[in-house]
Amino acid sequence: MVITQDHRGRVLSVNRYGRWLCGKALTNIRRRAFIDLLSAAPADLPERLTEVAEGRHHGFRHETAMRRENGDTLLLSWWHTAWHLDDGRKRRVISIGLDISDQRIAEEHIGWLSTHDPLTGLFNRRRFIEEGRRWLSATAAGTRPGFALMLLDLDQFKDINDLNGHHQGDRLLQEVARLLRDTLRQSDVIARLGGDEFGILLASDQPDAIEQAASRCCQALADLSVQQGDANLPVTTSIGIGICPRDGETIEALLANADIAMYQAKAQGRNAWHVCSGDDEHRERIHERVYWEQRVRETLSGDGLQMHFQAILDIADNEISHHEALLRVSDGRGGFLATQHLINAAEQSGMIVQLDERVIQQVCHHLAALNRAGIRAQLALNLSGMSFRNPRLISQVRHWIRHYQVDPQDIIFEITETAALADIAATIEVMQALKTLGCRFALDDFGVGFSSLYYLKKLPVDFVKIDGSFIRHLHENDEHKVLIQALVDVARAFRLKTVAEFVENPAILDILRELGVDYAQGYHIDRPQAFDTLWPA
Repeated sequence: MVITQDHRGRVLSVNRYGRWLCGKALTNIRRRAFIDLLSAAPADLPERLTEVAEGRHHGFRHETAMRRENGDTLLLSWWHTAWHLDDGRKRRVISIGLDISDQRIAEEHIGWLSTHDPLTGLFNRRRFIEEGRRWLSATAAGTRPGFALMLLDLDQFKDINDLNGHHQGDRLLQEVARLLRDTLRQSDVIARLGGDEFGILLASDQPDAIEQAASRCCQALADLSVQQGDANLPVTTSIGIGICPRDGETIEALLANADIAMYQAKAQGRNAWHVCSGDDEHRERIHERVYWEQRVRETLSGDGLQMHFQAILDIADNEISHHEALLRVSDGRGGFLATQHLINAAEQSGMIVQLDERVIQQVCHHLAALNRAGIRAQLALNLSGMSFRNPRLISQVRHWIRHYQVDPQDIIFEITETAALADIAATIEVMQALKTLGCRFALDDFGVGFSSLYYLKKLPVDFVKIDGSFIRHLHENDEHKVLIQALVDVARAFRLKTVAEFVENPAILDILRELGVDYAQGYHIDRPQAFDTLWPA
């Protein structure tokens, strides 16, 4: 809206949109003080408008609500500037107001979403950690007593979701959030940390108060049930509790303590709680977990991640067919961190998705370097099962293929049998999308699952990697020879290639050749090597 004022701040004119916006006719506005149109105007506004009218300031900006005729208020961003007529003898002020009500609502909603879980309305993990750090600082400063951190995990929530659908699961999470609010005090902080996991900062470090709160939570949730056919399935929870400062002086240590205590509660039979014991062995596990999670964060934020490559032999041609890219992370002392510990920590903390994305980028980078050198190579890389639930996975793979201009057929994704079968429908959907791009797949650790053969025809794979437990002692175990022959026959029936891992001596390689296995990988073929060592410039 556009308003003209005289030097005393009285309204002279309002444009048509402005009259509609405030819901008043011009006759009801003219000669009224401009500030009378506003709600809670700044106290210095009349003085500022006078300064603009007299030319002492070029303009003045502020955000102030305006009252409408129907009683509503709109938030407007105002800009006032001088307009002098008749060589300055008539001093006017032009006031332009932009309705920013919807913008402010959207900004507030975005701000709310950054700290809250939209499904339950509770704080999210980010806000919970911020609050936890604030409480820890206050405890360290002596301005508040110690407190307890409680982790709640709904028992068998996945079964409820799978049997009744995600809508039912969402309604259950909302009901759990409501019950926790009703059960706990306003001084306690409640958050949904993700999935079916909730966090609570309990404003007490007294054992009796903590156990009473945990008992109330268990009882409140036990009163819930989910309808399944003619039966009501009870809802139970397992609660792990860490106490500050005894069980940790950082939020990461407290969360790790409470997490381990929660799994101890599950081991007790579910619908139970467990307070961190604080014994040396327990603390050592906590410190180890926090240590490895920190290493994962450093790996993702730094440049210590690199790939080594292990050759895979085409047994019939006795030539190297392709290489598997293996993650290596520098320990800063000339060696490497234990890769399996790093991957386990990444999976437990949920950072494996980002780690897999970095590995995909690295593999495409190396393929591009080989292409520029005129070397045709095919590289296989491992993907965690969690990455198949990453909505960015397909777009990330497509992006790096285009960015580095590599042939997608030179990329082979390896997924373990266990990970593939965790959610087979979703896994197949993602695999099909990546195969449409031109990528290929290998099913790793094949043969250890109880349903390997049944699911083999469902998964769109190109290779099966026979689990190393069947290969290591192949030259000493006739039963394993029979099993591998059967796996090779099944793979051929599905037109799949077989890869044997852990080939560590020539005797095993000879047996694999006799059994018709297509490829061999292991220390007898070649050890993993750095990129520059394997392909020197």
